[in-house]
Amino acid sequence: MADHITEEEQIETLKRWWAENGTGIVTGVVLALAGYFGYQWWQTSERDKAEAASNLYQSFVEAVSANEGQPDNKQLTTAKSVARQLKDEFGKRIYASQAALRLAAIAAGNNDLEAAAKQLQWVLDNASEPSMELLAKRRLAAVKAARGEPDEALALLEGEVPPAFAALYAETRGDILLQKGDEAGAHSAYQQALAQLLPDQANSARLLRMKSESLAPAEEEAAAEDSAGPAQSGTDAQDQESSEQ
Repeated sequence: MADHITEEEQIETLKRWWAENGTGIVTGVVLALAGYFGYQWWQTSERDKAEAASNLYQSFVEAVSANEGQPDNKQLTTAKSVARQLKDEFGKRIYASQAALRLAAIAAGNNDLEAAAKQLQWVLDNASEPSMELLAKRRLAAVKAARGEPDEALALLEGEVPPAFAALYAETRGDILLQKGDEAGAHSAYQQALAQLLPDQANSARLLRMKSESLAPAEEEAAAEDSAGPAQSGTDAQDQESSEQ
């Protein structure tokens, strides 16, 4: 009898516990299952989107490659159409930014600087990858300088950049300053670029050194004249004093 009562008490205790906690347990299990299956669905969706974007970009590359050296622009028109689709459907993915950068390079090569600037500005406004944004900003600065907008170009190059881009940005700054006629500023920028080159960028050192050395003589001559000035003045004063005596 005592054992029977004890079992009933245990059942009642279990019922009360379940009444108090059962809903929370069920909710927790449901949420856990929903989270798991939701994550699985998200992974599958992302994988499908990445594959679709990759396939589109491959079509873009093939169209661009087929157009190279051809007298007509049929393939380039196809490439631009695919690039628009990439931008519209996968604007935040790297493939869209890569396509825009490629089209900008083609436009710049055809001296269509306005079209190049539009493509590069799109990358700046939409890129989710910092490296794509940094590339676009540097190239847009070069395009703006070529369009006769050196001050706007220099503004794009302001601020700190990662070490991998530091030398490139400094060299571009030097090119624009030289365009403006600021040879001393250009020389300083080229020297800075040389100092910021990373080991895997050593192949750029020769050209940078040539750019820097081409400006050094004028700077050194000015410095020599400045240093010789006081001494020459002193000599003139001595000569005048001797003649007076």
